[in-house]
Amino acid sequence: MEQQVLGAWSWTYIEGVGRMIFAADHTVKVGFPPEDKDGRKIDDSEFQIVQAGTWRLEGVMLVTETDNRPLRDLMQHLSPSEVPRFEKKTERKKIVSIDDKTMKFDDGSSLDRVHR
Repeated sequence: MEQQVLGAWSWTYIEGVGRMIFAADHTVKVGFPPEDKDGRKIDDSEFQIVQAGTWRLEGVMLVTETDNRPLRDLMQHLSPSEVPRFEKKTERKKIVSIDDKTMKFDDGSSLDRVHR
């Protein structure tokens, strides 16, 4: 199942499309498109990465451990007075199905594949 997780996945939120990028070295990045770009049509490198960390599979559980250091670094340059507090989080989501198009979780949420 690990090979199926690798690549870029997206989800839709009120203001656009976010992206999670799972790498073979077990790093993960979470980002959002710039306000003037359509997140469905841009390269991973154009996303503003706001969280980064690691990922692993424990059976069918996808475990991500991320922090907001990339966002803090970005804000330090853009608006030093608005740098958010350091936050670290661990998420565990049970994968109920995964194919070339969608990764579905037991809580009803899902990610859509962008590319491998």
